[in-house]
Amino acid sequence: MLMSGPIIVALHVFPVLSMGMSLITVNEASRIIEEATGTLPAEEVSLVGSMGRVLRQTVHADREVPPYDRVMMDGIAFSHKDWQNGGRNFAIAGIQAAGSPPKTLPGSGNCFEIMTGSVLSAGCDCIAPYEEVEIKDGFAGVIDGFEAVPGRFIHKKGSDYPQGASLLQPGCRLTSRQIAVAAACGCTELKVTRFPNISLVSTGDELVEMGQPVDQHQIRPSNVYSLQTGLTALGIPTVKRFHLNDQPEELEKIIAGLLEVSDVIILSGGVSKGRYDYVPEILAKLGVKKLFHGVSQRPGKPFWFGVQEDRSPVSVFALPGNPLSTLICFHRFVIPALEKMLGLPVSLPVWAVLAEPFDFKPPVTLFLPVSAEPQSNGLLSAVPRPGSNSGDYASIVETSGFVELPGRESDEFPAGYCPRYFPWN
Repeated sequence: MLMSGPIIVALHVFPVLSMGMSLITVNEASRIIEEATGTLPAEEVSLVGSMGRVLRQTVHADREVPPYDRVMMDGIAFSHKDWQNGGRNFAIAGIQAAGSPPKTLPGSGNCFEIMTGSVLSAGCDCIAPYEEVEIKDGFAGVIDGFEAVPGRFIHKKGSDYPQGASLLQPGCRLTSRQIAVAAACGCTELKVTRFPNISLVSTGDELVEMGQPVDQHQIRPSNVYSLQTGLTALGIPTVKRFHLNDQPEELEKIIAGLLEVSDVIILSGGVSKGRYDYVPEILAKLGVKKLFHGVSQRPGKPFWFGVQEDRSPVSVFALPGNPLSTLICFHRFVIPALEKMLGLPVSLPVWAVLAEPFDFKPPVTLFLPVSAEPQSNGLLSAVPRPGSNSGDYASIVETSGFVELPGRESDEFPAGYCPRYFPWN
């Protein structure tokens, strides 16, 4: 079942996984999330405001492309018949400028000076660039060695696309290239996926807002800032941030309100098995049904996902809150869900080659930070850069992404092994 309502992402700071938690595989988790995620509605925006948005309409050519026989070089235009009759020195009958209606060649032995981008003058079928011409006293003489070929330097009308051809398809992200095409087709507005309304919510009495003094027993809310940056890189410009203490009444009231107005809510904290981890209980009370809790992966085993179906469908992610776990789960699971919400096609997998062997004994999928660089043979070489633990956020600064080493496939991954690669955004 496809769902287009808000997504909630929750993160906690407790790495311990309950022994009673039933684990599913990484692929099973991806499948469940994909099936529970739909595409947001479309809206119309101005062409100039569509940069970075995801197109939700087909853009057709409103006329032939190009719409006229377009001159591709500055020079002179003349008739090939005159050339065949020995004409090499032509009287200049005028100038055919870009944007002016087509002139008509007045008779044999004449030419027009003609500009790049202009319509081809009537009666002309040959172009000689200025580099091949000497102009003097109102005449243009073609220099020796030049050969006139009909149609050369002329972009024929309709040679690229006929009128009505589909030039842009739904699901593409609008960059300068697509916007140029839309503008050429006369589109002043475009139908695009509306931006999701996203709220980032950090929870926990141990968190202190940026700019405030931090005691030894307190930490700063780094996860919500890294996630906000990741969302911005995804093309989602506006995110609202909140911080809530570990108070059940406050959590329930604020989360209930955000479910009504948000498409995406990211909760940080309170979803593990600790005494003050109220988020799972509150989500259940608010009608969120758990679909899984626990994935056979490292880092990020306590990954939780559920849906609310009472009103508009709501998808709920609960990611482990250690910084490395948060970033990896965000890139591996949340970004694909958000891309589907935006109407983007499924991203093609990227593969890398391990530059060094790596051993990993536990039978779970390992997300291994790496430094990856393209090689002259076209392969992406990945050097393992494992951190000391899932809270070691500083160690990934010098990495480019992570690879996915599947659990139960092998304990040893030799140099040359090709895992899937996920770059940091």
